[in-house]
Amino acid sequence: MMKRLISLLLVVITVVLVISSLSACSSKSNLSEPSKDASVDFGCLLEEGDKIAIEKVKPAPVDSDVEIYAYDFKLSSGQPGGAIELTLPYDDKGLEEDEEILSICGKYLNKQTGEWEDVFYTVDTEANEVRIITDHLSTYSVFKIINPTKRSAYISDVNVYAAYMTTVQAEAVLKAYAAQGASWQEDVVGSFLGATGTLEYFTATSVPTLLTLGGAYDDLISSPLGNSLTMLGVTTSCAQFAFDAYNNGLDSKAASISGMKSVLNLALNLATEPIQLAYVGVGVIDIALTEVSTFAIDNKYQSTKNMYDAYYSRPENKRKVRDWLKLFEKMYKENKSDPQAALDMMTAEVDRYTREYWEVAGSDWESWIDAYDKNGKLSKYPWPSEEDRVNISNTYKAELYEYLQAVFHTMSRNMYLDSLTEREKEFNELAALLNRKYTITIKEQEVSGKSPQWAGCYVKLAPLSDNTDASAWTIKLDDKANGKFAFTLLAHQTAGFPMKLEFYKTADDLDKGKVAATAKLKPFTKTEKTFTIKTEVEKINYSGTYTGVLSVTETGADIDVTTIITYEKDFGDGAYYNIVCTNDETESKYINGSYFVRDTGKANIAGADFTFSQDGQSFSATMLDFNNKAWGSISAHK
Repeated sequence: MMKRLISLLLVVITVVLVISSLSACSSKSNLSEPSKDASVDFGCLLEEGDKIAIEKVKPAPVDSDVEIYAYDFKLSSGQPGGAIELTLPYDDKGLEEDEEILSICGKYLNKQTGEWEDVFYTVDTEANEVRIITDHLSTYSVFKIINPTKRSAYISDVNVYAAYMTTVQAEAVLKAYAAQGASWQEDVVGSFLGATGTLEYFTATSVPTLLTLGGAYDDLISSPLGNSLTMLGVTTSCAQFAFDAYNNGLDSKAASISGMKSVLNLALNLATEPIQLAYVGVGVIDIALTEVSTFAIDNKYQSTKNMYDAYYSRPENKRKVRDWLKLFEKMYKENKSDPQAALDMMTAEVDRYTREYWEVAGSDWESWIDAYDKNGKLSKYPWPSEEDRVNISNTYKAELYEYLQAVFHTMSRNMYLDSLTEREKEFNELAALLNRKYTITIKEQEVSGKSPQWAGCYVKLAPLSDNTDASAWTIKLDDKANGKFAFTLLAHQTAGFPMKLEFYKTADDLDKGKVAATAKLKPFTKTEKTFTIKTEVEKINYSGTYTGVLSVTETGADIDVTTIITYEKDFGDGAYYNIVCTNDETESKYINGSYFVRDTGKANIAGADFTFSQDGQSFSATMLDFNNKAWGSISAHK
């Protein structure tokens, strides 16, 4: 995403909302003018007396094709202690209905750098609103990109909420992950890519091919990518569950809380943080929806009920929503590795709290005093049966759960933000792997006195997938026959993982597809690979008659010798020759047999260190005894 420096020009529209008394938990502030403007939902995070300021600002333009709707949000006490939701309106004029969601995004102004940065957002095209989930206040905005070609410059893939999954799709991913079947990783990745519409990034590549990187990379590279794709699928599914719980759980049947919790429970034993987060996010909404069975309280127990109520209305006993929030969050933080235990502790605390009165009733004289006026006309304070005590407690518990809905909603929003953060981590890890650069360096083996055979020639990586621009995968070697391919893993994948080098002598040969030579590359084990063109050396025929002298080391005598060398057959990097070295006077033979001579001129002769000159016109040999000790030397030429 492009980030640009801006300067803010404040306009005169300033609205300050003062929250002087927060009897309940939620506080959603809205600007009165214009009729539809920015708002912020703090949930249970505000303190009494907190002042909220929302100021409309006019930023400097970043692009002629981008409209910006910006607001500055401030809280008198500083920053909220958890996740909040901002709602920013925009004008959809000039946008086609089917392109609107792809043309709108949320941004945040980093005041230290002066740059617009990505945020977690969703777009409501019907209401013309962007909803941003964050844990800090600053200047936030809606970017409306008029020119479709410029979308990618401002909209990061982290927030392409065309990672808009359905709950059903998220369930399919998590069930595949939980099953851990024979093809579980392929199932998870395939379901994820299909659900989010990101298969377009991997065109012409099947999921198995993607996970193995087409065999072009060692397992040390393919395994991390496969694991990253898998975990991104899992975290995206968990984020979708957290989204549904937060947005739909309390007031809509669109999200099946019990169903989502059941699916998450299947994978809970795998102990991944995204699953644990989503489990709590869904679980607290499940608690908020708890139905409590009650029946009408008998008139004879009304006085006792009044005393019960008086106990919980006293300041030392009554808990504010923020007290409950702090308590529940402590339970969660201390039991992150066992989220069900945290949820059980929350429900157990509600049960304990609503039963607390019956433990102290006999000695709670203050409740008697508090309730006297109400109960003055009542003759008795009868002790209820166990069933009736439970009913009185449940009556209050039902009211308490209603009172605590905003607490659980706030916690669910915190889990949603944390889930999005986990998803972003996985996305960034995958992006880093896909954007990692790989290089193939080509060089020709140098031969002294010889010009490079492939200088100025063309090399293409092949075979290429359909619709791949071949020119992007073709290089021209320099005058030393050296060149380099450089590409990202994603680009290589999109091209079909080509790992064959095709050599073309001329540009015309390239156009006509006239391949001069090919070579298959081995899989990448690291980010850099070198391919050396081995030059064919012109073989020298060493056949002929050589005359020279054998100098005996011990005596210093010089013996005239004649060596006759006859070619027999070519063999790889050399040839076989029949070599006969004879004493001219006695006709005794010092060397006699068929020997392999390498292209370097080195002859494989036991008992002699024998080497031809570079031009093949002479040779020198050191004669060795059985102890590999030199006893003489030969120097001869044609």
